Amino acid sequence: MKKEPETPQFEFTIIAGALKGKKITAPDLGITRPPLSRLRKSIFDFLKPYLEEARYLDLYSGTGSYLFEAVSRGVAKAVGIELHPELAARINQQAEQFGVADRLTCLEADVRYAVPSLADKGEQFDIIMIAPPQYKGWVDRTLEVVRRTSIAHRETMILCQHDTSETKHLRLEHFEILQRRKYGNTTYTILKLAQLQ
Repeated sequence: MKKEPETPQFEFTIIAGALKGKKITAPDLGITRPPLSRLRKSIFDFLKPYLEEARYLDLYSGTGSYLFEAVSRGVAKAVGIELHPELAARINQQAEQFGVADRLTCLEADVRYAVPSLADKGEQFDIIMIAPPQYKGWVDRTLEVVRRTSIAHRETMILCQHDTSETKHLRLEHFEILQRRKYGNTTYTILKLAQLQ
């Protein structure tokens, strides 16, 4: 009987914190591109002052690399949302393996419906990472979902990862731009909700 070829795997190392050096793997299904280690390091070094005991929401979790880095560096709670069941399951399996399942969970769900559902349960987060598939307008649509729910409070830091070429097309009229951090073809636009006039 012919053996089915094994699914190729992504592998990455947690960069800093309590889980530093741990190897994380995720199936390479051809639908996600994990951030390079230098990008994870740069953005989480920037976030370091805000992570301790924070509540962190990771939208379009993919391989879970941001989730594990956040938990490793001290967030009190990390929730991921990932539509693909195999990716979400792998994140939860590894959270159990590393003994952090009490602080890290990934929901297998569509962001458009999961965010309002979490908000209806009274959940709010201090940091929200939005790293959707590129070139499809998902940053704008996701920001609108965030804005129309109570998932973010006035001081919530919202990080949008997108291709640098997409920067000028983002619709951000309901948000205050705190800063932009450009790393080659990848830019993080860092926002918070605009104050009501």
